Amino acid sequence: MRVEKAGDLIFMTYYMVDWGKTRQETSDLLCAECGAPMNKVEPAVDSSGKKYDGYVCHKDKRLIWAKAP
Repeated sequence: MRVEKAGDLIFMTYYMVDWGKTRQETSDLLCAECGAPMNKVEPAVDSSGKKYDGYVCHKDKRLIWAKAP
């Protein structure tokens, strides 16, 4: 997934992502809201090349981004 500016990720909501086209895999993280397992989303890469990992809880419709190590 490509984004122009990494700062824009904070405004990206669950409903702005096409989940049918976005790669996901299971992760060990649990949702802080409901305790369900979260899926790891394909990394977002901004125009400067920085990568950000995404995590989604489909039950709560929660999407978070973290800078990749």
